[in-house]
Amino acid sequence: MLAAALAAASCAAADLPSQLPNNFPVTPAPEPTSGGGSSGGETPSVGPFASSGNFEFDAWRDEFAAEAVASGEDPTIVRSVLTSLSPIELATAAAFDQPEFTKPIWDYVKSATAPSRVSGGKEKLAATPDLFTAIETVHGPPREILAAIWGMETSYGKILGSFDAPRALANLAYKGRRTKLGEDQLIATMKLIDSGAVTREDLKRASWAGAMGQTQFMPSTFLAYAVDWDGDNRKDLWDSEADALASAANYLAESGWRRNEPWAVEVVIPEDFDYSLGDGVYRDAAQWRRLGLSPATAIALAPSGDLKAELFLPAGAYGPAFLLFDNFKVIKTYNNADSYALSVGLLADKLAGRPDLSRAWPTDMKLLTNAEIRILQDRLNTMGFGAGAVDGLAGRRTRAALQDFQKSRGIRADGFPTSEMLAAVVAASGG
Repeated sequence: MLAAALAAASCAAADLPSQLPNNFPVTPAPEPTSGGGSSGGETPSVGPFASSGNFEFDAWRDEFAAEAVASGEDPTIVRSVLTSLSPIELATAAAFDQPEFTKPIWDYVKSATAPSRVSGGKEKLAATPDLFTAIETVHGPPREILAAIWGMETSYGKILGSFDAPRALANLAYKGRRTKLGEDQLIATMKLIDSGAVTREDLKRASWAGAMGQTQFMPSTFLAYAVDWDGDNRKDLWDSEADALASAANYLAESGWRRNEPWAVEVVIPEDFDYSLGDGVYRDAAQWRRLGLSPATAIALAPSGDLKAELFLPAGAYGPAFLLFDNFKVIKTYNNADSYALSVGLLADKLAGRPDLSRAWPTDMKLLTNAEIRILQDRLNTMGFGAGAVDGLAGRRTRAALQDFQKSRGIRADGFPTSEMLAAVVAASGG
């Protein structure tokens, strides 16, 4: 029965990939009539735009342009942002699936903390120590965290991207689940141009997702948190390392960074431990100590016993375990993926000269495919364990559902989706 379920899931995956972009094109149609998208009354318009060859995209652009002008955006700026845009082909967009959601976490961490990235970060920290000291003093986040984000995002300013931000954002905006997000980011882009913070040419050096500068700010983040650290009357995230780093520090600080507190501590787990406590619940360090956890390489679990943390088991019972503190959640404001935030923290530890992890990753373990994870999610849902969307991604909700299943069967409840767990779930759901 498992083989049959796998075959069905594979067919479904072929029909509907788990991470379909929101921007796949439709069959080109004749150029639409110019003018806004609303009917009735006087609607401002900055059209006509030359056709992109995609009727659906063009209709969205006309309507959005009219709405932007009606909300107060400068028609000239609206036109400059939206002119000459076109959808990104599915094959191109699919090539940029985010590895933090698709790679095994140990492969992602290994790439993020590669020796060249560590040495490059140490060189940058040694080159401008006074800059990092000043930014730390004003904003709070430590230099190794800032340097790690800088290294993760653009390899310390070497890879800024060659995509046009408005085109990337328009593809997000015109179709799919995140249209409002895309439109909001386009409006923020228009406001950035209107304020003089950026030019339309600046926007042509962006990532495939529309993020900009050495520390990769989305337009709304740029608008809210960018700073002019070097005092040249411009918030230049592309060519000013000082502005980019200070802006990242300001963003983290305003997102709740807590001075003099760790992002995480690797822990040693006793053999008889209840792994179901890796459930996302924040408990104080004193309680974790009473439950048998001890620091693997650090002096203590936390600076104080009342500091709260959650137990994180990225490889279940098979790899390193961590207590995650509030600063881990702050890192995730940059990228809401556990693997990203963990990699930033581990890279930061290497840049600061802290000890390596005490426990190795289970790199020889074969992980479930997307199709297999869909089966796991579907069967867990069928049995009432609430794995959420059947999307082939083993996120926190899927792992929590698997933990609940494991507890119900008296199995070690680490929530890690192995082939053995898939077989157990399939068998329990009727084969």
